Amino acid sequence: MAMRLLKANCLSCHNDEKSKGGLKLTSREAMMKGGEDGAVVVEGKPDESLLIKALAAEADPHMPPKKQLSAAKIGLLKEWLRAGAPWDAAALAGQPSPPRAVALAPVPAAYKPIMAIALSPDGSRLAAGCRNEVVLFDVTPTALTFRARASAHLDPVQSVAWTPDGKRLLTGAFRRVIVWNAEPLTQQREIIAGLTDRIMALRPLRDGTLVALADGQVSENGIVRILDIASGQLVRSWPAHEDTIFSMAVSADGKLLGTAGGDKLVKIWDIAAGKEIAKLEAHSTQVLGLAFNPDSTQLVTAGADRSLKVWDVKTRENTIALAGKSASFNAVSWGAAGPAIFAVTDDGALLRYKDLKTHTGAQSSDTGNERELGRTDSALYCVAVTDSGERIFAGSSEGRILGWDKDGKMLDNIDAAVVTTVATTAPAK
Repeated sequence: MAMRLLKANCLSCHNDEKSKGGLKLTSREAMMKGGEDGAVVVEGKPDESLLIKALAAEADPHMPPKKQLSAAKIGLLKEWLRAGAPWDAAALAGQPSPPRAVALAPVPAAYKPIMAIALSPDGSRLAAGCRNEVVLFDVTPTALTFRARASAHLDPVQSVAWTPDGKRLLTGAFRRVIVWNAEPLTQQREIIAGLTDRIMALRPLRDGTLVALADGQVSENGIVRILDIASGQLVRSWPAHEDTIFSMAVSADGKLLGTAGGDKLVKIWDIAAGKEIAKLEAHSTQVLGLAFNPDSTQLVTAGADRSLKVWDVKTRENTIALAGKSASFNAVSWGAAGPAIFAVTDDGALLRYKDLKTHTGAQSSDTGNERELGRTDSALYCVAVTDSGERIFAGSSEGRILGWDKDGKMLDNIDAAVVTTVATTAPAK
């Protein structure tokens, strides 16, 4: 773990090509040699080592420059130095560890966040992952109507997606993807072989026969895998990020895949070739959401750094920086109507941005018309909007599915863990 901390937080500035202060951390020998100011490690004595002193909140210079490592991570590095700084070149190079041994236990009844929702292509149905179940609703202009539910996984559902024809549904969780018949809701296929960890995102590709999965272990390579839905076989995989992939998006023409990572990067891939064609240094911490605009000329990214950014896909330029908030942006959707960006935050806000304007040095608040459409007392983790923009849905940390109309009137407030009958219209808030 110490080597992965070095890789994630130090190696970008202290490598063979870019050795700030003359310090390289590409080998144990280079680390022990130190930099322009001398040794940075006193072997076996972490509290006397500059490598540790520079991590303190009050340190000047402070490392890493733009963030503060937690006390737990600093403690881990201290123990590593106290043990003699054993070197693991494979871990530093990013070679994945063997899959972790995990014994799955029943999901506690009190744990029921909605981490993934998805509208069917025609907007007539909404699927949600709640605890280890998938719950299906019909969408009407004024309310959600319960349709079906089924036990999907052994652990919480992390991702949900529809095939382009709306006939099948996919759910992802720990080392498992399930393909469902949507009508009636029945399991068609289970995919386990070749999966490493939590499947954080699912994005069917344009022809409907393949789906992109976001796989990979925390703090290691985030891996894109391409799954053939009919056969259940993984046909292609490639390492995409140096940490978890939290979100993915497919361009309207089906040629490009966007990925958002815990390594603070957004990448754009040529799907057919599995080749990286763009890398955006998007945010100062994890990128939790992204979405293409309707014609895929722009991409919006949502960060745990409490900011939204819009990028020109062709030039790779950040053209719009929307006003920062007091809480993390957890998910984002770019609706076709308007068009408009919808985002949800960790403090329970549903926000809409319209009339986007490319910034010219003005304050970021001048670049988009922001409106808070709704708010709840719990964190919102996911968002989906109909093509017409008439209905917007979000999933909360407390297991509730919330729905609003385009004017911000709340129409749905449903406990997805227990609903088994027709949903009732929620009081306006």
